[in-house]
Amino acid sequence: EKQVLKDKTDRLFDKSKENEVYEFFSSIMSISRDRQNRELHRRNTRRIEDMLKPKAHVDDPVVAYFGTEGSYSEEAAIEYFGEDAKRFNAKNFEDAFLSLKDDKADYAVLPIENSYTGTISDVIDLLADYNYYIVGEAAIPIRHCLLGLPGASVGDIRHIYSHEQGIMQSMDFLKTLKDVEWDTYFNTARSAKMVAESGDKTKAAIASRRSARLYGLDILAEDINNSNKNTTRFIVVSKAPELDKDCDKISAAFTLPHESGELHRVLACFARGGLNLLKIESRPLPDRNFEYKFFVDYVGNLLDEDVRRITNGVIEGTSEFELLGNYKAAVK
Repeated sequence: EKQVLKDKTDRLFDKSKENEVYEFFSSIMSISRDRQNRELHRRNTRRIEDMLKPKAHVDDPVVAYFGTEGSYSEEAAIEYFGEDAKRFNAKNFEDAFLSLKDDKADYAVLPIENSYTGTISDVIDLLADYNYYIVGEAAIPIRHCLLGLPGASVGDIRHIYSHEQGIMQSMDFLKTLKDVEWDTYFNTARSAKMVAESGDKTKAAIASRRSARLYGLDILAEDINNSNKNTTRFIVVSKAPELDKDCDKISAAFTLPHESGELHRVLACFARGGLNLLKIESRPLPDRNFEYKFFVDYVGNLLDEDVRRITNGVIEGTSEFELLGNYKAAVK
């Protein structure tokens, strides 16, 4: 808008009219902005209204989880839904979302953030792409182990396999090993399964104790994490929202006008409203150079009128806004 206004005034032959022309086109732009904000507000109010008309929690759910049997994602699914819940594995993050889309599963359990390595950006992007809802979360302590074939020792190992997160989270331990290579593999549990099936004592996997039991492997070294407080947060995703009085955490995504001070203005809405902002993170927009989508977590329940009012205040200052879910935070 500033560039358009400058172009208009630069073309004037009579510079005495500059202020009038500037005010004229500024007024048109202001009317346009107001109209866009009202339309946007109506669209996102419907999103809030959807949240306030949630579906009932499925009593006997089918759950898709990322990874192989024995993965930390399966552990999170068991933690949230119980050992007896029907569950199956998805080979990658998007397959878990497709299981929801094709009605093969009622819920999907996916890792979203690790306390040591940070946010898992692929899951964040898919959550926005599919426009699904977070309805719950589980926090699982991560205790990586080095797993090898029965009878193998750490000195026998020449190749180690794991998910890239498992390798990153165990790098301090890996650096102590000599003449050993490490490679990323599909996930931690699948790495353990591959090592078990290989019959090769020079191969090992970074995975969980449960994977060792499931695939008949020895624990060659335990608690090899860089941090002894390593925890991964898993989200429970559904096609429809769920909301009750116990929900105390809201996740949302938004974009902003590409102007100075816009992010500060939105953050000030949270501060003035007294809502605790738990997290903010940006992801680049693929179709716009050096512009970003912001993802936030904050404390609140949309059944509370004040929380809805503050959320609507945030919405009005954004270009696009999407509620990703209102759910009960995991006990850490």
